[in-house]
Amino acid sequence: MKFLKTIALLVVCSAFSLSYSSAANITPMPLNKDGRIKLIHYKPNSVIKFVGHYLYNSIIEFAPDEKIETILMGISSGWQLHPEGNRIFLKPINDNAETNMTVITNMRMYFFEMHAEEAKGVDDPNIAFVTKFVYAQLITDFPSNASSSTTGAMHQRVDTPPDLSKPSLYNFRYQISGIAMSIEPVLIFDDGYFTYFRFKEMNGSIPAIFAVNDKLEEAMVNYRISYGYVVVERVANRFTLRNGKDVICVFNDGYYRQSDTFKEIMNITNMS
Repeated sequence: MKFLKTIALLVVCSAFSLSYSSAANITPMPLNKDGRIKLIHYKPNSVIKFVGHYLYNSIIEFAPDEKIETILMGISSGWQLHPEGNRIFLKPINDNAETNMTVITNMRMYFFEMHAEEAKGVDDPNIAFVTKFVYAQLITDFPSNASSSTTGAMHQRVDTPPDLSKPSLYNFRYQISGIAMSIEPVLIFDDGYFTYFRFKEMNGSIPAIFAVNDKLEEAMVNYRISYGYVVVERVANRFTLRNGKDVICVFNDGYYRQSDTFKEIMNITNMS
């Protein structure tokens, strides 16, 4: 049964990878199978290619705590723009819509290469209804029912490097599926609270990370980089790593395991 289950999971993973179109690193990626909700992994000093579609409105969404201060365009007559808070509502309106755009917020500067084309219809997967930015330094909120002492201890854990000289404290039972060497982790483990990923090129392109639930629905997770690890502040049964056309599925074989390891972790947390 376990063998058949593993095969089924690999088939699902393969189906995920086929459902996403290829894209360059600075091109928005589809967030789900629909394709019209897209995301961009933020990289400072990079140029993002944005394609608008005539007759259709799009939204560019920055971090929740960002506020747009200035928008500059090479040729503004080709676009209709309306900034509000951390979002830009926009659509191309003239044939001469190819230009560049610089957006300055209270936190960052963004550079866009703007293009426009005709859509095949409202269901065209190339249309960007919403394009959201993902930031490596953002931290996922803890569950609302977590006590303040536990939350504080969890924050303290992420600021402390994992002690791999005590392997019994960690779950290393992870498997991966997919052929994408550029985003394949070289090490994955968790401590019952956080999941740690190490990549061959930590200074290179870090993929977007999604948690996958039992319904095979993906939810984007934020992460931080600490002590040479990409640290996701949660543990999940499955993750999907994406960077353009590259897809890796990660399976946590120890997710449902209950052992003295995690009891020991809980005791350490309560004592800290």
